[in-house]
Amino acid sequence: MKKKWMWLIGIVAVIGLLAIALVLKQVNSDEKDENGYDTYKVEKESPLNLEGKASPQSVKTYNNNSQLGTFVSTQVDDGQSVKQGDSLINYDVNNNKRQQLVNKVDEAQQAVNEDYRNINQAPNNSDLQKKLTQDQSTLSEAQQQLNQHDKQVNDSVYAAFDGKVDIKNKENVSDGQTILQLVSNEPQIKTTVSEFDLEKIKEGDKVDVKITSNGKTGKGTIKKIAELPKSYEDQLSESGAASAGGSGDEEGATMPSSNPVQSTPSGGNDSESSKYTVIISDIDIPVRAGYSMEVKVPLDSIKLPKTVLTKDNNVFVVNKDNKVEKRGLKIDKVNGEIFVKEGLKKGDKVLKNPKSTLNDGDKVEVSS
Repeated sequence: MKKKWMWLIGIVAVIGLLAIALVLKQVNSDEKDENGYDTYKVEKESPLNLEGKASPQSVKTYNNNSQLGTFVSTQVDDGQSVKQGDSLINYDVNNNKRQQLVNKVDEAQQAVNEDYRNINQAPNNSDLQKKLTQDQSTLSEAQQQLNQHDKQVNDSVYAAFDGKVDIKNKENVSDGQTILQLVSNEPQIKTTVSEFDLEKIKEGDKVDVKITSNGKTGKGTIKKIAELPKSYEDQLSESGAASAGGSGDEEGATMPSSNPVQSTPSGGNDSESSKYTVIISDIDIPVRAGYSMEVKVPLDSIKLPKTVLTKDNNVFVVNKDNKVEKRGLKIDKVNGEIFVKEGLKKGDKVLKNPKSTLNDGDKVEVSS
């Protein structure tokens, strides 16, 4: 019987010790919750990742222009690199036409000069003033015709920019048929950004670029962000193509407006987020047109988890001595995310889930 009681006492003692251990563990846990805080280190938002295709900044098509004269030959080879202003195409040009325009300009200028001499001798003669006005108008028109002729020659013969030649036809080229194309040396990347990320970027931002196929990396700059979403651009392009393909050449048909106004155009499917075209240029690595590209846009914005904010949008910043500074913030809330406009910088350490009883200057225990 005595042995049985000893067993019971032993069991009770063990249960008592376990109970005491549980109480002590709970007390220690409460103390840690009371004094030990997890922290969050302030970092800038992760880079914005985009994808796109490389393309030349400009491609100029040179068609056979019979108004200049008869096409003779190209003056460059296929694949040749040229500089702006280099001659690309040889025409048998009727130089008499330009000389005639030059003569008209000279004659009109002489008439204006004569008018000024006559007016100096008779400044109150209204007929001379009228004649001067008419002759000045004739001179302006003659200069405009000469300028248009020279512009047409430059536009049809000379390289508009530095680039590489892609010859399409060299012989038996009919009027209006493509002779060659000039592809600019400067590449660009066309990509899109969603409406949720649009406000995070701006023209002039520096970006990191990577060629997907070979892993080569470089730098670039955001040159342009479209004002209209891509759905608008696609719709307007289709509308323009439909107008161009209409029956304007048919007899009696009404010519479409060259500068149409589209009232309240549709912005696309209401259930889809809008995407905006972004052009990236000043790329510092060789990129062939059509290459798939990856783009990272570094962001300066600071995003915070909700757990670090007090009810009045303050945070407690911890210094190296584990003392806290209660700091007010200016924040923006976008799509449920919290962005800091003012009050924190990269590297600051703030408390998670700060107690309502915590005060500025208090010393805390930091658990992580």
